[in-house]
Amino acid sequence: MQRAQGVTSERTRLSRDIHDGIAQGCSSLLLLSRAARAESEAQRRAQLLEHIESGAAQGLEESRRIVGALAPTDLDEGSLAAAIRRVADRFVEESGVRATVTASPDLPPVPTTVEVALLRLVQGALANVRTHAGAETVGVSLEEAGTTVRVDVVDDGVGFDPTDWWQRPSPTSGEGGYGLRATRARLRELGGGLSVESAPGEGTAVSGWVEVGR
Repeated sequence: MQRAQGVTSERTRLSRDIHDGIAQGCSSLLLLSRAARAESEAQRRAQLLEHIESGAAQGLEESRRIVGALAPTDLDEGSLAAAIRRVADRFVEESGVRATVTASPDLPPVPTTVEVALLRLVQGALANVRTHAGAETVGVSLEEAGTTVRVDVVDDGVGFDPTDWWQRPSPTSGEGGYGLRATRARLRELGGGLSVESAPGEGTAVSGWVEVGR
């Protein structure tokens, strides 16, 4: 029984990490390659090719880390806030959507498992903004609220009806929505949660939180 539970747990981890890391990276590379193919200006095309090259290298490193059950590469250097800023910077370079990041200066100590979950939330939410939202701006915030650490990703895009969306059958890993459901499950396992606020034409706010104590 314990072995079966261990196998199931490992499969769940791999499924989430492959989607949140490798699959999102491949989706980004696909969008960049299409943009490069359609770009007529040589300098901009060269920039897109550089993004593709760096993204492929990061994806390779990410796949090695997933197999080794290691934290994402963005968490290697500095804090969770710094990792979120690096993710947002890449998002701006690749999508052209304006993004701002704000972070509380006095965040409590955060376990690596919580850092990974919150970073994955930001990655997934920004991937959805790039693919579906049609947004001009997006704001990412990392804040402390008592003993809770919270991340919010808010865009000014087309929005949607989240009530209807949550009630749909769970999509497969290749369809939109799998990432948010997987992130919600990951946060719940850590004692936290995830909410989505949106309406057609009014943008979207994705929020995730975990209580970490002091």
